[in-house]
Amino acid sequence: MSNALERAYALLEDITPLTTDCGAVCDGRCCRESADSEGMLLFPGEEALLAGTDFTIRPADGGLLLTCGGGCDRRKRPLACRMFPLFPVLTEEGRVKAVYDPRGYRMCPLVRECAHVPLNRDFVRAVRRAGRVLTTDPACAAFLRLQSEEIAELNRLLKLEEERPPIARRKIR
Repeated sequence: MSNALERAYALLEDITPLTTDCGAVCDGRCCRESADSEGMLLFPGEEALLAGTDFTIRPADGGLLLTCGGGCDRRKRPLACRMFPLFPVLTEEGRVKAVYDPRGYRMCPLVRECAHVPLNRDFVRAVRRAGRVLTTDPACAAFLRLQSEEIAELNRLLKLEEERPPIARRKIR
């Protein structure tokens, strides 16, 4: 595993979108394969880290897709799970910005109800920091660019950015 992956994992180890278990809101829909969730894309190099776990990893468009039964060891969850429902996108100017991942719209109430449920500000910052760290690894930076393009296209088609408020309006205690 690259140094950038290790550092990103550490930044997102003990922080979550809400101060409570957001999985209790949706019954952990993002944590298991379902009609709404196809799984989480792995960052380059993560497959080696997750070998020998109970996760299922299979090829998919854009890389490798991980699914689980909903009861993983949280210390071994992949980056996409640690960041969800956000994703660090690269702007055209090369900056990293944490945005709601539109690919989670069907399964995650935090994405659908973003106007009413502000996320933990420290979580948003950690996702942004992790994205910056990942840009130091060439393979992860390329992956972020591709995912950023997909997210921008989905937001453009669905007009999601026009109706979304800022991600974290206030610090949650």
